[in-house]
Amino acid sequence: MAGKYPNIYPTEEFKDNVSIKYLFVSNGKRDIVKAVEYQYVEPHEQDHLYNLAFGDYDFETEQLNDLIDTNNGDHYAVFNTVLSTIPSFFEENPGATMMVQGSDTKQEYINKCKEACKKNCEETCKNTERRISTYRYYVDKNYDELIKDYEFEGGETLGDGTILKEIYVKGKKYDTVFCKKRLNLQHEN
Repeated sequence: MAGKYPNIYPTEEFKDNVSIKYLFVSNGKRDIVKAVEYQYVEPHEQDHLYNLAFGDYDFETEQLNDLIDTNNGDHYAVFNTVLSTIPSFFEENPGATMMVQGSDTKQEYINKCKEACKKNCEETCKNTERRISTYRYYVDKNYDELIKDYEFEGGETLGDGTILKEIYVKGKKYDTVFCKKRLNLQHEN
């Protein structure tokens, strides 16, 4: 696994009835405990839908904060660590679907950002969609390799909150990315 995702932090896994968490320490400018959490959303197709959430972890509340930008100077190691948890998640939940959305598209994030805005944003916050864009960029860049093991769909959230899904198209702007492990793979020897 380390060869596929270089420069990753060791993780510790925690499970309960509705989620799987992977905790690790980001060793950048300071040590910050981070969490990758696969949160159960609802039944989906023949299995379940989980949301991939990521952020700083608060041991007092046992919650992750995905609205904060800590900019700890180790973003490649942190992103690679997040990615490295995906195969483990699917190993334990082979028929599940994982979805990724950027928390920086939520109104709560935008309001908080506008309060401390240093970019003089007018109508549209310039910090929105950076997180989902990072995941889309990774999928787009590695799509031909990733589709050997995973199926992808892209989603657009409509005004009523419904997500319109389609087969993933590289380069298309989605606000949600769905990923499912391919089952019954034929492996060559």
